[in-house]
This record gives sequence, C-alpha cells and structure tokens, in this order.
Amino acid sequence: MIKKLPYLIVYFFISCITYAQQVEANPNDCIQNFTINSKTLPGDNQHIDDIVISWDFSDTLNAQNIELNFEIQPLNACWKGLEAPNRSGLESFKIPNVLENAIGNRKLEYNTLNCKCIKWRVLIIDTSTNCEIKSNWQYSSFL
Repeated sequence: MIKKLPYLIVYFFISCITYAQQVEANPNDCIQNFTINSKTLPGDNQHIDDIVISWDFSDTLNAQNIELNFEIQPLNACWKGLEAPNRSGLESFKIPNVLENAIGNRKLEYNTLNCKCIKWRVLIIDTSTNCEIKSNWQYSSFL
C-alpha cells in the first residue's frame, strides 16, 4: 500500500489541475448560446490553486440587454462539498457590460476569500424581457 501512495498522490494532483465545470444553457431557457466554465489552475503558492471562472456570450443574441452576476459562497468543511456550512457572507461580482465583455474571466484567489473551497452560481438577466436564469450551485476547491 505504501508503494502505491506516490502514484495516488500524483494522480490526485493531475486530476485537480485539470478539473473543470461547465454551465450551459438549457434548451428551455430564454437566453441561449453561452458557456460558463470553472477550473483550477496552479496559483502563486505551490500548495494552493486559483479558481478561474470564464464566460463566453459571443454567440448570444441581444447581449446588450444581458446582466451577468456571479455569487460566491465561501465554505467550511470542504469534504461535504455543496452541503458544507457557509464560512462567511455571500460575495458577488457583476459584469457591467456583457456586450463589451462577451468573453472574459475572473480569477478567484484563496487570499481574498480566506477559505479552502467555495460554491458558486451565475445569475443571468435579460433586461428587455425580465427573464432570469439561475444556474445550479457548483463546487470548487482551492486545494
């Protein structure tokens, strides 16, 4: 068992670096043709990764009417995943002009959120039709 431990550790780190999540439009949603991805990348500290959330609304119709908001919830007890208790208050950031920022990303760092893992979701609003899409909560870890 001890001889297999180094291989398990290497496998764990490779899978963590390449782990990504993607949010896509549901065929029944009123806003279509967008993707939102989350992945972990090596950070400045060799023991802690950064989480990068990227979006692409370049093929979305009426992008000038779209508001994009991300909700980030720091978590305790990361081994519980999405069921972990909240660590601190909900944080959010808004992309002010989706038409000008149709493709972009936001890097989340351990130092700014002061937690080992987060759950996040996206809220997309079409201001011309008052249609709102909320994604399911997604789990990401800095470790």
